[in-house]
Amino acid sequence: MRFNMKITTAISILEKERSFLGLGFLEVLQDIQKHGRMVYSEKTMEAFSVFMDEGARLFALKEEE
Repeated sequence: MRFNMKITTAISILEKERSFLGLGFLEVLQDIQKHGRMVYSEKTMEAFSVFMDEGARLFALKEEE
Protein backbone atom coordinates (compact mmCIF):
# COMPACT_ATOMS: atom_id res chain seq x y z
CA MET A 1 0.00 0.00 0.00
CA ARG A 2 1.43 3.36 -1.04
CA PHE A 3 0.47 6.50 0.87
CA ASN A 4 2.10 8.89 -1.61
CA MET A 5 4.31 10.10 1.21
CA LYS A 6 6.64 13.03 0.61
CA ILE A 7 10.36 12.66 1.29
CA THR A 8 10.20 15.26 4.06
CA THR A 9 7.48 13.27 5.83
CA ALA A 10 9.46 10.05 5.36
CA ILE A 11 12.56 11.62 6.90
CA SER A 12 10.51 12.94 9.82
CA ILE A 13 9.09 9.48 10.54
CA LEU A 14 12.52 7.86 10.29
CA GLU A 15 14.00 10.56 12.53
CA LYS A 16 11.35 9.90 15.20
CA GLU A 17 12.15 6.19 15.02
CA ARG A 18 15.87 6.98 15.28
CA SER A 19 15.33 9.20 18.31
CA PHE A 20 13.11 6.64 20.03
CA LEU A 21 15.66 3.85 19.53
CA GLY A 22 18.67 6.02 20.38
CA LEU A 23 20.47 5.03 17.18
CA GLY A 24 22.12 6.93 14.37
CA PHE A 25 20.16 7.52 11.18
CA LEU A 26 22.19 5.02 9.15
CA GLU A 27 21.85 2.44 11.93
CA VAL A 28 18.07 2.81 11.84
CA LEU A 29 18.02 2.34 8.06
CA GLN A 30 20.14 -0.80 8.42
CA ASP A 31 17.91 -2.15 11.20
CA ILE A 32 14.75 -1.53 9.19
CA GLN A 33 16.32 -3.27 6.21
CA LYS A 34 17.35 -6.23 8.39
CA HIS A 35 14.16 -6.70 10.44
CA GLY A 36 11.49 -5.08 8.27
CA ARG A 37 7.84 -5.71 9.04
CA MET A 38 8.68 -8.14 11.85
CA VAL A 39 9.64 -5.14 14.01
CA TYR A 40 8.51 -1.93 12.32
CA SER A 41 5.08 -0.47 11.59
CA GLU A 42 3.62 -0.13 8.12
CA LYS A 43 4.10 3.65 8.34
CA THR A 44 7.80 3.23 9.12
CA MET A 45 8.17 0.69 6.31
CA GLU A 46 6.53 3.12 3.87
CA ALA A 47 8.84 5.92 5.06
CA PHE A 48 11.83 3.62 4.54
CA SER A 49 10.65 2.73 1.03
CA VAL A 50 10.10 6.37 0.06
CA PHE A 51 13.48 7.39 1.50
CA MET A 52 15.33 4.61 -0.32
CA ASP A 53 13.51 5.23 -3.62
CA GLU A 54 14.19 8.97 -3.49
CA GLY A 55 17.80 8.37 -2.52
CA ALA A 56 18.30 5.95 -5.42
CA ARG A 57 16.76 8.46 -7.81
CA LEU A 58 18.90 11.28 -6.42
CA PHE A 59 22.13 9.35 -6.88
CA ALA A 60 21.25 7.58 -10.13
CA LEU A 61 23.51 8.39 -13.04
CA LYS A 62 21.75 10.13 -15.88
CA GLU A 63 22.05 8.51 -19.27
CA GLU A 64 24.33 10.44 -21.54
CA GLU A 65 22.79 11.61 -24.79
